[in-house]
Amino acid sequence: MSRGKFNRWLDSVARPPARLAARMYFDLDVTGAEHLPSDGPVVVAANHFSHLDPPLIGVSLARDFRFLAVDELWGKNRGLGWALRHWDAIPLDRDGYPVGAMRAAIEHLEAGEVLGLFPEGRRVERWGVDDPKRGAAWLAWMTGAPLVPVAIIGTQHAMTPLDASLRRTSVHLWVEEPIWWFEYADRVDPVGSMTADWFDAVDQRLSPWMDDAGAEA
Repeated sequence: MSRGKFNRWLDSVARPPARLAARMYFDLDVTGAEHLPSDGPVVVAANHFSHLDPPLIGVSLARDFRFLAVDELWGKNRGLGWALRHWDAIPLDRDGYPVGAMRAAIEHLEAGEVLGLFPEGRRVERWGVDDPKRGAAWLAWMTGAPLVPVAIIGTQHAMTPLDASLRRTSVHLWVEEPIWWFEYADRVDPVGSMTADWFDAVDQRLSPWMDDAGAEA
């Protein structure tokens, strides 16, 4: 068993107690977990406020995840680098064309696994400021995997670009119904249309929670 597979197996064993701990500490509430397909390849695409987003999404859902993460994060600090290696994250070159990362992501999906990524491309201070990148929809289109939108709110209060501290915060997570590539086959720009529908699904959950200042849940 490879190191990455062993770590994911270990995570699957640890997930139930980790989920319980997350629910107690962060008052974590999850809606729509049943929308994640129980088998086969899946692209999970979420909004991104905090370094807490990947582990909280990972413990909230019933399948093992492998996330795409920008390569600069490996050098941020020792703890974050260890976590990325433990989760077998795929390093993504933000400045160049990420050929290697896309090849690894496609191979992971073609093996019937779940890939997580963040179309905003970075942690943001406020939802909706950055246009989503097309990579999540492109991977779903290329592999035939469903694109599952995930919205997470509350993590904008901890481990963010403006506040690196780990603080207790109430978190809610929604898993939306899958977006299937074949429903867009007749579109002029199917990947663009899938990306727009991903944005709309997440926006419907997050917009009611965002105040004019940009970050209160």
